[in-house]
Formats: sequence, structure tokens, C-alpha cells
Amino acid sequence: MPAIDDHDHDYRSDAAGEVRVPAADGLPGLADFDAFLRVSADLTGFDETELRGTGMAHEHHRTLLAHHVRDEHALLHLWYVGAWPDEPPSSPRAHDRGLMWRTFHGAAPGSTAPGHGSWARAPHDGGDR
Repeated sequence: MPAIDDHDHDYRSDAAGEVRVPAADGLPGLADFDAFLRVSADLTGFDETELRGTGMAHEHHRTLLAHHVRDEHALLHLWYVGAWPDEPPSSPRAHDRGLMWRTFHGAAPGSTAPGHGSWARAPHDGGDR
């Protein structure tokens, strides 16, 4: 597997060219919160400030450290959905703050109030504004 040297990370590409985040033992920096944010930003496409802005960065870091498998798909799932694959959300707010909602400028159903007076305006049909 060829290594990709980027910002002192030791990513590995598999035969299909997908980048694999090595185990924490192979990348001691994953235990470091700032390194975790850099890796997360590289994988998610959101910058470190946006990831911190979710309010979930420290919680997601703790979740990652609690798992022995370090897989970029699991880490992406954690950031976008708010849960480690095949587990419930790490907290009641984790799902609501998942990156999947930010990708289309939406909000999780029932997570935010529509706003005062929203009932007085016709719903937006998704067309031109």
C-alpha cells in the first residue's frame, strides 16, 4: 500500500485508491485532538472551524478513541450521521448536528423551530427564490 505524506499524516491508499486512516497505534497523532480535526477536515471536506462549530468535535474524538478500528468510512459516518456505524448516536444532539444536514442547508426533523410567524408565509417550493 503506498503512503500519502500530507501534513505529517501517514495515510495509506488501498488498491482502489481509497485512503485508509491507519490504526491509532500506527498514527499516534490521532490521539491528539488537533491532529484528529485535521484528519477529519481532510476526509469530510469541511474545514476545522466548521467541524468545531458543530459542537461535536470533542465528543466525536472521544468516540473515535473508544473504538479500536480506525476506518475513514466509520469516521465519516460519525461526522455525517452522528453515530459510529451500527451504533446509536453518541448523544441526543449528535444526530441533529450531523454534517449531512449542513450539506443541503437543512435541519433534522423536529430539531429546530420554524420561527415566529413562519405559519403566515407560504411554504417554499424549492424553485427559484
